[in-house]
Amino acid sequence: MNRMYKQIADILFGLLIMIVLSAVFSNSRELGNGIVSGKYFWFYASMTLLSVVAIPAAIIKRKERLTFKLPDSLILLFCASAVLITLNHTGRLTNKCLLLIFVTMFYFYLRIFLWGKSKLICGLCSLAFVITGLAESIWGLMQLYGFTLSIHPLFKITGSFFNPGPYSGWLAMVFPMALGYVVLNFFNRKGREVSQSLFERISKMGVKILGILTVLCTLLVLPAAMSRASWLAALGGSVFIVVMYGLQNRMVVGYIKKYRRRLVLLSVVAVVLFAVTLTGLFLLKKDSASGRAFTWKIAFQTVKENPLSVGLGNFGGSYGDAQAAYFASGAGSEREEYVAGGVEYAFNEYLQICIETGIAPFLVFLAFVICVLVIGVRNKNYLPAGSLVSLLIFASMSYPFNVLPFVIAFVFLSALCMAGEGAKERKDEVAKVRMYPRFAVWAFLIIAPVMVFLLGMYKIHPLHDAYKQWNRTRILYGMNAYWDAAEEYAKQYPHLQDEIQFLFEYAQSLSKSEQYEKSNEVLRRAMQIRCDPMLYNIMGKNCQALKQYALAEQSFRKASNLVPNRLYPHYLLAKLYHEMGLKDKAEAETNIVMTKPPKVESRAVKEMREELGELRTKN
Repeated sequence: MNRMYKQIADILFGLLIMIVLSAVFSNSRELGNGIVSGKYFWFYASMTLLSVVAIPAAIIKRKERLTFKLPDSLILLFCASAVLITLNHTGRLTNKCLLLIFVTMFYFYLRIFLWGKSKLICGLCSLAFVITGLAESIWGLMQLYGFTLSIHPLFKITGSFFNPGPYSGWLAMVFPMALGYVVLNFFNRKGREVSQSLFERISKMGVKILGILTVLCTLLVLPAAMSRASWLAALGGSVFIVVMYGLQNRMVVGYIKKYRRRLVLLSVVAVVLFAVTLTGLFLLKKDSASGRAFTWKIAFQTVKENPLSVGLGNFGGSYGDAQAAYFASGAGSEREEYVAGGVEYAFNEYLQICIETGIAPFLVFLAFVICVLVIGVRNKNYLPAGSLVSLLIFASMSYPFNVLPFVIAFVFLSALCMAGEGAKERKDEVAKVRMYPRFAVWAFLIIAPVMVFLLGMYKIHPLHDAYKQWNRTRILYGMNAYWDAAEEYAKQYPHLQDEIQFLFEYAQSLSKSEQYEKSNEVLRRAMQIRCDPMLYNIMGKNCQALKQYALAEQSFRKASNLVPNRLYPHYLLAKLYHEMGLKDKAEAETNIVMTKPPKVESRAVKEMREELGELRTKN
């Protein structure tokens, strides 16, 4: 009877983990920026449910113990340091800090309930993860062939994400685990034993079919998404899976020992082909690849200038300052000026984590990742380890940790890699293994729901209301009712200071309603979290309206240095100099607008040139 209750607890907890993973599909039309914010509030709600159910589930499984592992202390240290550093920079609990706290709690829930490597709960979790990949790939195929619309109007394939980048990364992350289902069936002879029960055979066949379907659907849709980072990530995770399972097979090991020279030759050929593939991928989108390389160059410079961190969420502002200073110094080449942009992410999560949290916490994070992978390999948890390898490769070329479902998946895969240490420990060795005191586990299970309740009451609930009100206020903004919109935005501002689109709309509403000083206050906050020349353009126009010409010139110049291939800041400078009566400077800026080839030809460029041409004629 007790065993049945434990199985029920495992199934219940497994279902709750499925609910948490389902955040990837969440999208809310009643919230501002609902594609992103909907996923956040789904996660917070599912964590609340998880916290409530965890206590009775733990009572049922009360005889089990949890071993203390180095990654547990590392993730606590990283979370605490990142939150404290950000509080020091901002003086408040930002939304990113809130998310980090919840994600850390989710990690320890997983550690507690996955410790004994229950095949039932681990199997349910892995299946749920692969099913999300199958659902996303089918969703993408339907978008590709016109059966359903993409979420983003500029892209044909997005799945449940806002653009093809994270969508492709999710498929690439799930792909190795799905491939592992097929590879495991191929290498593992035990899977073909006649002595297995009918239920076990049907289960194995179902898992194999699920793996094959997911692999095939992913291979159909992933190339169409045109994400080179996801292709390399899927390849890296798949190679890891095949190699790990291959080394467990006696026939494969025997073949390696027998034909070592052939394998060396094949390895050399594989390395050459990989190098050729990388070259081809670079040339496929040369400007995009050059732009990311330049972003990494400036990001390294930002690390040097801010070794002690800038705070979670403040990457954009510090990066923008470094990029503007680089071009202002005259060090930038024509090629770099062409590929530079107002980037929102570093396109390398390790660099961004280092910038936002500092070098020391970044090293703690790196140690956590290495320890988890080592434990995963030692415990032979190759499926989650392969998907984690894929995610880590993707993180080196994209921004998955800035997208909530990937953060959830990172914690989920890390906990799955560490599952099973309890099953390996013999009774006579238990005393030698450092264990969590039982009261510490229960203290967490009791304190965590209290924290969830308090944060929900005083932080998450007001935040949810602010997102709902923002969505309604955008109607006023779209109708150009700027005075009314600004009044409503002011009520939401305390809760949405980390939402760049909200800040932009609020600042624009204040500027359009001639509240220039207030607009500049909001813009200064936006400049801390985003590298966007338009923020400086708006501030410059506000200062110009206030007759603060020196500040206006400074803002327009900062915008032109931030992204040198944009003509709009030079156009604004030309008009400013005309107003100030500085004809020589106005002529110099007009010549830039008239002669410099734009990165993208548009109607706006033509109109700017026509207007400046008329001003030149009049003067």
